[in-house]
Amino acid sequence: MTIKIRVEHLSKTFVLHQQHGTRLPVLHDASLTVSAGECMVLHGHSGSGKSTLLRSLYANYLPDSGHIWLEHQGEWIDMAQAEARQILAVRRRTLGWVSQFLRVIRASARWKW
Repeated sequence: MTIKIRVEHLSKTFVLHQQHGTRLPVLHDASLTVSAGECMVLHGHSGSGKSTLLRSLYANYLPDSGHIWLEHQGEWIDMAQAEARQILAVRRRTLGWVSQFLRVIRASARWKW
């Protein structure tokens, strides 16, 4: 199968500034590949880095090190190093994101049938 996503040696640490600069390593040297048509499951305990990995794939988080290669319109883009316009192009054409906390409609909104 054709590889579409390649994550290589990805690391991400959060700094908790409100807690005296405590460093919280979330991802360390994570690597994976995803082929066309492949279905993957990210499984792990709360705080194990699943959402951080996905947010890094979508370029919402900038990793500390490593590469996130996505095939986009016949060329490979490293989302960890990409410019803003490249990220927007990938988001428009290649990669989608649906948050687990979907807040499209305000809680106070009422449906009118």
